[in-house]
This record gives sequence, structure tokens and C-alpha cells, in this order.
Amino acid sequence: MSTALHPGIIPEPGAFLPHSHFWTGEAFALERERVFGRCWLYMGVFDDTDVLTAEMAGLRFELQRRGAAMEGVCRDGERVRPLQVDHCGGLVFARVAPEEGRKSGPTLAEHLAPYGERLALMSTNCLNPQPPVGIPFQANWKALVENTMDDFHGSTVHPDTIHPAVHPDWQSHLVTERHGANSDSRWLLADGTAGWWAKLDAKLRMRRFAEESVYRHIFIFPNFYLASFYGATVIPHRVDPVAPDASVLRWQLFLPTTRLETAREQAFHRSTAAYLIESAGRVIAEDRPVCEAVQQGRPGIADLPGFTGIYGRRERRILDFHQAMLRQLGERA
Repeated sequence: MSTALHPGIIPEPGAFLPHSHFWTGEAFALERERVFGRCWLYMGVFDDTDVLTAEMAGLRFELQRRGAAMEGVCRDGERVRPLQVDHCGGLVFARVAPEEGRKSGPTLAEHLAPYGERLALMSTNCLNPQPPVGIPFQANWKALVENTMDDFHGSTVHPDTIHPAVHPDWQSHLVTERHGANSDSRWLLADGTAGWWAKLDAKLRMRRFAEESVYRHIFIFPNFYLASFYGATVIPHRVDPVAPDASVLRWQLFLPTTRLETAREQAFHRSTAAYLIESAGRVIAEDRPVCEAVQQGRPGIADLPGFTGIYGRRERRILDFHQAMLRQLGERA
């Protein structure tokens, strides 16, 4: 099946991206033009420098804030195109401005639906930023997206990190909402984990956007997800394509608290942030060899006519992602 390479074709229900879209230069070039050259993309959270930059699929995005106004350009070699810039709370997004004769596409609010208000609320906790982290993967960016959408790999890939942190009864305490290309997954924290956060809250008086003892994960097409713990800590993630078989997972921890008045409190905040960053690094270190092994095996899988896969109810948002990619790649100029 190769419908994604032919503009204007609507994917059939249940259609998957061809396997070749995970390693060929032709597919990467098409994604560069029709996904990263057209979609709303997460750029970051403005800090004191009032400048944001990002590189995805060979495109360089440069944004600047001047007072309440935001503007930017996309550099593609010698080609420079203006950006449309908008925000959802403190989260800044941009897309390449459509050229004359091309439809403008959805507004940012439409692109984020139905999670715009929730993301804006969560973004109020983008306080006390820690240094951004970028971790390279020798895997196609879509493999990382699929990995993060797989709710079930916690017990097998992360038996000593994620799995003990969430409630063991996933049938009752894991809830996934699907809304087209976007989705929200939340898993009740294990009693011990919730107790740890409660003790941390007592020491730091954490700012909480919601009274919830869950791990929450909101995915926004094509490559952004916002994770949160305990309704307090938020961690924006973005998967940046580098090459057909290479990508970088970029993320930043925000640990919002209302108690940083003394040197002791500041030191405790630093040590807690360092612990959370190190813990997240261990989880990603467990994910990386899995994604890279999948990448190495991709070219050995033929695009067999009539080949289909079956996803369970908990895995349907991976198929939603494939469907959204096929629609975006088939979009006419």
C-alpha cells in the first residue's frame, strides 16, 4: 500500500502508513514538505531571552517575542518563509505561513481541539524551568511517537521504573480518550507513588493545576506531547526528525512550587528536580534500544498487498496517528 505518496487520496478505514515511510528518503522529504512545512508545531515556552529556535526535518524555525507580539521565520537552506505564531497559555506554536493559493488550514485552537483549554491550564505550571534535554535516537521519529502511545509497554520495557509507579489494575485505572489525531491518556498513580508526591507537596507547597493523583499524557499531532504528574509537574516533549532513521527527543521539566524562600528550600527543590530528571532519563534509556531495534528491523518487512494489523481498544490511537499522517501527506498543495 502506498496511498500516502499520492496527493488527494483519502485513507481507507484501518489503513496504515507503508513500512517504507519509516526509513526512505522519499517519505522523509514528503513529511518535510507536508507535515513539518504545514502543521502547527510546538516551539517551546518563552524565557527571559524572548527567543525560541527549533529544527525539524531540516527546517529551522526562529521565533522572537517583542512585547505581546510574536513573529518568526522558517529557514530551508536559502529559502526563508514567514511563520504564523500563536500560543495556548504559555505553550508557543508556529507553522509555516501558507503560500498564495494554498488553503490556510486549521487555526491553532482547531488543531489542539478538544484539549486547548486543558493544555492552557496545564501550561500555567510551566514555572521553575530546568535545562532542556535532548536525547538522540537512531530511529525514525514516528517510532518514538508510537512508543509513547503504547500504554502497555510499561510492564515489559519499564518493569522497575514506570510499572511500579502506576496502579496495577490498568483495566479500571487507565483511561484513554481519542479525538482524531489528538488523545489523552491518564493512569492512576500507585498508592506509594501518590504518597511520595504528597510528602513532596507538604515540603514544597507545590502549585497544582488540578487535584489529581495521575500520570497524564496528552498527545497533539504530529510530534508533541505534554506529560504531568500529580497535577503539578509538567514536562513538554517534542520528537524532532533528523533523518529517515534518526531523531531527537527533546523535553523540559517544570517543577512549580510556592515555597522557595530559604536556601534550604531552594536546595531541596534543586535536588528533587535533579532526581526527577535522572528518573526520566532512565526511562528514556530503556525506550531507546527498543525503538532502535524496531528501526533496524523495519526494512526487512515487505509492504505485502492486503497486509493488515489489528490494534486493541487501548492501542487505537496509534492507528489514529497513522490515519492522520496519511491524510496530511495526501493533502494537495
